[in-house]
Amino acid sequence: MLQGRKQLKELVKKVQAARDEMQWGEEGPPPLLVKIAPDLSKEDLEDIAAVSLALRLDGLKMMFSCSSIIAIIISNTTISRPDFVKKYPVAEETGGLSGKPLLNLSTNILKEMYILTRGKIPLIGCGGVFSGEDAYKKIRAGATLVQLYTGFAYGGPALIPRMKAELVECLERDGFKSILEAVGADYR
Repeated sequence: MLQGRKQLKELVKKVQAARDEMQWGEEGPPPLLVKIAPDLSKEDLEDIAAVSLALRLDGLKMMFSCSSIIAIIISNTTISRPDFVKKYPVAEETGGLSGKPLLNLSTNILKEMYILTRGKIPLIGCGGVFSGEDAYKKIRAGATLVQLYTGFAYGGPALIPRMKAELVECLERDGFKSILEAVGADYR
C-alpha cells in the first residue's frame, strides 16, 4: 500500500529527487501534488500527514511560488456508496464515485488532514464542489485551494464567476477580509 508511512516517504523522496535532477526554468520545478482517497483509515491519514511534515514541506510557498513543495489533494473518488446513492441501480457498479455524493466525505477527510498537519501543508479540497458555498466549506475545513472537476463539467465556464461571487458573499457574511483568513477557520 502506497499510503503506508515508509512506502509513501520513499516514493515522495524518489519523485522529488527525479524532479530536482531535471532542468527547469527560472520558476524552478513544479510542486509535487499527492492526491488521496476519501476511504483511508485514520492510521493512513496519520501516516500521510507525518510524511508530509517530516519532509519539512513549506505550505505557504504554494501561494506565492511553486518551487519544491508538496500539496495534498483531498480527495479522489470513493469506492463507498452513501445511503442516498444505494437506491439507484447503478450504485452496485464497481469503480470510483465522484460528484455531489463525495462532498461531505471528502470535506471530512480534508478537516482531518488539516488538523493532522496543523495547517502547515497546503491542502487542495476537491470532491463534490458545485457552488461557491461548496468551495467555502472546503476552505473553512482547511483547503488552501479548491479543485473543480465534475462541477465544472456540468456547470461549464459560467460556473466560475458565479462561484467567485458566492465566495465573496460567504466571506462577507462571516466577517473575513480574504480567503486566507477563512482557511481552516472551523478547526483552529
